[in-house]
Amino acid sequence: MKATTCLFALLIALAGCARATLPFKPLSQPSGLTLSADYVVLADRLRVEVDTDSYRLEDTQLTRLDNVAIRPQTIEVPPPASSSGSSFGFGIGGGSVSGGRGGAVGVGSGVGVTIPMGSDTRVAGNTVLYFALDQVGQPPWRLTVTVAGAPTDIMLLPKQPPK
Repeated sequence: MKATTCLFALLIALAGCARATLPFKPLSQPSGLTLSADYVVLADRLRVEVDTDSYRLEDTQLTRLDNVAIRPQTIEVPPPASSSGSSFGFGIGGGSVSGGRGGAVGVGSGVGVTIPMGSDTRVAGNTVLYFALDQVGQPPWRLTVTVAGAPTDIMLLPKQPPK
């Protein structure tokens, strides 16, 4: 009974670490990243979802079989990953010193404000790209994405109909 309980607890702990990925992946992942993609053909556009491992997508293009590169019409960027944001604080302090013939008393107060500066490269969610269907043609395509300074190719193959 105790072994079953331990095994069940281990299974739940490992399942918490699991992460779903999209079906298309690069042949070799960039160092320290796990990238994946998927696509859906809409009425007049191709929708491509890219899991960038929570990094901001820096550049992307879709290449057809005839080596024509197409840039996306629209990019839906996920919101930045949550950070500590701005903070505000204040304090009051006091102290006294006494010495041989005299003494001193000091009182102070202060206010502190922090505002995040610069741009964060982490995002919360997947990036979605839209391409004009009449420009991209039929699959397969080569999707080139640049994430964290590493350009990577992901092949988007024709999908097999469900059985």
